[in-house]
Amino acid sequence: MKNERFKMSGVRADKGFTLVEMLITLVIMGILAAVAIPTYTGQREKARRAEAKTNLETIRLLLEQYFNDNGCYYRTGGPPTVCTNSALSGVANIQSFLPGFKPGNTQGLNFEYFITTTGATATAYIAGAVDKSVATTISAGATCAAGEMKVDNNNNRCGF
Repeated sequence: MKNERFKMSGVRADKGFTLVEMLITLVIMGILAAVAIPTYTGQREKARRAEAKTNLETIRLLLEQYFNDNGCYYRTGGPPTVCTNSALSGVANIQSFLPGFKPGNTQGLNFEYFITTTGATATAYIAGAVDKSVATTISAGATCAAGEMKVDNNNNRCGF
């Protein structure tokens, strides 16, 4: 008697999902995941590269400020203080030279940073960042290898 009432009212007596309904739901979820996962991965990579771009721009601005104050991009501690070429690597070394460089949590950084001064009396520089997942040292010169970004005192850039 009870089942007859459901048949007459058009309501199914058994409640729940059929196998076809479940499969359709799984297919839709799979399609959404197939679209979302590559997009998320791409956004993560953009954020990693944005970290390096921002930090290199900060280094560039701090070096230009240092040059305006001192007439060169690096001075020895002296006395007497002398403009000289140098190569700095690692956030701690760069921060000791440029205290305004504050890239955030150094353990969480995705890039290693470098500064190399050149010229007879440190009148030029190349600042660079290398992706830690690609390499641990930066290539010499103004050209960029895989995973590198560089900027020089003339604002020439590569890898950006």
